[in-house]
Amino acid sequence: MKPTYLLVLLVLAAQLLTILPAQAQSQRPMVQEFAGSTILLANGDTLRGPVTLRRDQDVLLMAQPDGTITTLSAVSINSFAVKGEEVDSRRGSGYYDNFYDARNGYFYGNPMYGVPRMRPETENLNRVRVFRTFRWNRGNDYSDFKSPAFFEQLSNGPRMLLRRESLVERTVSNGPYGYGGGYGYGGGRYLSSYTQVKDDFYLATPAGAIIPLRNPKKDLLAVFQGQAKQLEQYAKDNKLSFTVARELAFIVNYANSLVKE
Repeated sequence: MKPTYLLVLLVLAAQLLTILPAQAQSQRPMVQEFAGSTILLANGDTLRGPVTLRRDQDVLLMAQPDGTITTLSAVSINSFAVKGEEVDSRRGSGYYDNFYDARNGYFYGNPMYGVPRMRPETENLNRVRVFRTFRWNRGNDYSDFKSPAFFEQLSNGPRMLLRRESLVERTVSNGPYGYGGGYGYGGGRYLSSYTQVKDDFYLATPAGAIIPLRNPKKDLLAVFQGQAKQLEQYAKDNKLSFTVARELAFIVNYANSLVKE
């Protein structure tokens, strides 16, 4: 193979990497450490203590007094609550929202509760985060096989807003002076990458089914078809976004209040 052809192939391969979906390029493991936890096991027992959450494996690691590590998989856990999370510099400033009010059914416009604060609770790292185990097909819509997985509970029920997080490496193309874009073939373009926390939202039904909200607004309105216009107006009146976790939680709470079981 001539050197010129080899050079062209290498350039084409590099350009192909720039257009591949970022998630497909790199789905990095996510490890979170918490100073305290309360874990409700499937057998009814309760455990307490510091834990490490491996999101990519859906397991909790708990250190024992003798120095050993106990591994708790999702199949053995009903639910757990954690607090005292170690700060991760890769997260944005809005990450530390407190979902306590949303998990308890608060929503905008409800005179019983008033309007919850919108600002991120960045100063309160002892906020409690609640996770529940659900059987899930891992996003494979064509598979009937479901395995236990951890989901963070963001809203109240009976239809609960859930979240799963992952670290995704994004690749961007830059010009030689640090600007976006590039000059095409032979133009001196180079690649850089950064790590970002990715939120995936789901809705849990009262029966325990998991509905993915890949397009949160479209998919949520499809679930609540009879209340779709009311939800859109509610979000508009209160300036709520269907893509912001905290605000979507209040929209789901309001949707639950409209449905008569």
